[in-house]
Amino acid sequence: MTLPQLSALHRSLHDELVLSVYVDGTATDFSIQHLWRTQLDNALTDIREWLAGSRHTEREDFEKCAHLLDETLAPFKHGLGAPGFVSFITRNGAVESHTLPVPVPTLAVWSTGPAIAPYMRAMKETRPVTVILADSSKAELYKYTAGKIEKLDTVRSHHVVEPPSHMGGPPRQGFHTGTRGSTGKDAAQRSLLEGRDRMVEEVVKRVVAAADENGFIMVGGIKGVAKRIIAHLDASVASRALELKGLDIHASNAQIAEAVKAAASELRASFDSRRIAEIADEAAAGGLGALGPEETRIALEQASVRDLYLTHKYLEDHAAEAEDAVRSALDQHASVEEVSHGAAEDLQRVGGMAAGLRFRPATLENWGAT
Repeated sequence: MTLPQLSALHRSLHDELVLSVYVDGTATDFSIQHLWRTQLDNALTDIREWLAGSRHTEREDFEKCAHLLDETLAPFKHGLGAPGFVSFITRNGAVESHTLPVPVPTLAVWSTGPAIAPYMRAMKETRPVTVILADSSKAELYKYTAGKIEKLDTVRSHHVVEPPSHMGGPPRQGFHTGTRGSTGKDAAQRSLLEGRDRMVEEVVKRVVAAADENGFIMVGGIKGVAKRIIAHLDASVASRALELKGLDIHASNAQIAEAVKAAASELRASFDSRRIAEIADEAAAGGLGALGPEETRIALEQASVRDLYLTHKYLEDHAAEAEDAVRSALDQHASVEEVSHGAAEDLQRVGGMAAGLRFRPATLENWGAT
């Protein structure tokens, strides 16, 4: 799921009892391939013991969800065939079940509303990328999401070259070599460049309109044209753009997907590192940044968060607090990102959580003063 889809699921099940199940499907050795089933059964047993003193109706609801889970997992008796799996189940049925492109820890959670914090790892793969491959005559537009590439559109330069009237033949009477003006070759070149520039403008317009608010933009093809497209991007999206090197306009979908997957990891790491550094600077200056779990919690309580960042270690070590933070962020339509690499190392030094703010709440100022 994309972040908007996950947010919609969270809102739709906000007040319902949900059995949330995550499964690690990374084992390749057949002898341990079904270890996840044993781990999952143990987790379900723990929930049953925890529910021993609960209302009879809630225990019945859980057992119905557990039965529905068995039906949902039945097609995977020979293995998941994917790094991970997730299912959100209510007493009325499995609301959402699908494999995941990344590994997740095997666990089961019984709670009011779905447990969505563990899903943040998969968000990295579902973050959409708008891809442009261009030469001087046309640009091909694609969208890449969760390992799949989809053709969106073709934008052509539509240049018009007028045939030269007399430059190609011998001079006619009254015409001599000293006449000022451009040659047919100059006119053709100028028309090509004008057509290219119109194409670049149209591509930029469509890309900005099509790009997801938090998505990336990658441009490949002829180097000069690619650089020109990136240079014309609006400042609001330019920081999320990257030139794709070694990929021309004739690349196959498989080649494009492979190149984009590798480049997306690089771009995510760079973007996250810059963003965490910006938030740290803003927080230090009393601006639109909250650094560390305490400051971020205060900002979430005041619904002032624009983008929330967590480390995988924080998600593992503080599962309940992380779940509350992610749910709160989605309730205020904030983006949520699990950072990795250098950004995770930087963020973990201050507790593993930070946020960019829409406004700085007075309560955060008061907390800082004390």
